[in-house]
Amino acid sequence: MELYLNHLVDGPGEYVVVDMTAGADAFASGLFTRFDLTVLVSEPTRRGIGVYQQYAEHARGHGVELRVLGNKVTDAEDVSYLREQVGDALIGWFGQSAWVRAAERGSVAPVGALEPANLAVLDAVLTALDARERDWAAYHRGTVEFHMRNAAAWGNKAVGADLAAQIDPDFSPGMPAMRA
Repeated sequence: MELYLNHLVDGPGEYVVVDMTAGADAFASGLFTRFDLTVLVSEPTRRGIGVYQQYAEHARGHGVELRVLGNKVTDAEDVSYLREQVGDALIGWFGQSAWVRAAERGSVAPVGALEPANLAVLDAVLTALDARERDWAAYHRGTVEFHMRNAAAWGNKAVGADLAAQIDPDFSPGMPAMRA
């Protein structure tokens, strides 16, 4: 997925949604830096909040826009708990959903049939995503940084060459390639 995202130049109204691990495994590569918006789905429990806290700590300093979407929220106490634990990172929450339960049983309906409150949460995520300004240069710097780190840690030794040579110093991300 990281290789795909590193080569993707998507424009306004184009989206790639990725379901990935939310724990420390997400930091084994630079994949976590490849998203305009990272939304962690978290139940209102100590375990769910613990995953958010671990992710936030690992992501700190990498320019990751991190939000939390509460899941399986049953009452105002669940919402309060999420707000107390994640503050402004809380983008919304899903309550119990007959639509989701039916989908998990194999009866998938169009997303538009999702309960109105849950559909509004998805709209909030889309609004937050669309509000993000794309910084292609920052994406490229992150790609180069992780490439160089992995090259030095194990890649150069594994292939017997300096993998820094794979980086094109004239490459300008987000712009069509210029051919001579």
